[in-house]
Amino acid sequence: MTLHIAVCDDEKAALEYETDLVSKILYEKNVNIELNTYNSPLNLLNSEKIYDIVFLDIEMDGMNGIELAEKIREKNQNCFVFFITNYSVYLDKAFDVRAIRYLTKPVDPDRLRAGIDFVLDSIVSASKKISVINFKNKLTVEIEIADIIYISNSGRRTQIVTKQYEFETEEIFSTVKQMIEKEVNYFATPHQSYYVNLKYVTGYTKTDVQMSYAGNTYNILMTRRRYKDFDIKFFEAAKVI
Repeated sequence: MTLHIAVCDDEKAALEYETDLVSKILYEKNVNIELNTYNSPLNLLNSEKIYDIVFLDIEMDGMNGIELAEKIREKNQNCFVFFITNYSVYLDKAFDVRAIRYLTKPVDPDRLRAGIDFVLDSIVSASKKISVINFKNKLTVEIEIADIIYISNSGRRTQIVTKQYEFETEEIFSTVKQMIEKEVNYFATPHQSYYVNLKYVTGYTKTDVQMSYAGNTYNILMTRRRYKDFDIKFFEAAKVI
């Protein structure tokens, strides 16, 4: 697998340093990459390439990095975004676009390496699957875990809602939940009858969780006693700082 990476910074020295550092870390990890550099946010935005990971300065002429990240996410919502900046005032906005890391200049190699490790683990996790039996037609269904929005307990069976479809399985809720948590760590339990993919969570309160994908919205029950643990898990998964 080859990862497609872009580094964008309108300061020449910073662009060269960041590019060299990213390349060195990924070379050490034996990861195949195709890396492109941009000294203008508009040049990156106008590129037809779809990137897996982008490293963006925030303060740039023409368009700031926050706006650029939003546009990039329109092309690929699964793109991993790193912000590299001299300013801390954009931290809240970086959270809004679910940045993996918010790094100050000059970049700390250890923090960058930790962020890249998280991304690589996430990419591996995204390809993991589970196999269940469709209750209606008795056929075995193989599902990519990353495509599951949430699962719910429907008695002796489990309702699975994915990006493409939803159906009931012959397996009970606890069995399907264990299959998922054995493979990935980005799901959480807001209620004893629900197990949700944190990647699709858009908000939550002490009574419910709001989720969405491709214009579809979902409201999931939250219990007060699970709120604190859910809150901690959500912020761990977000990895903003």
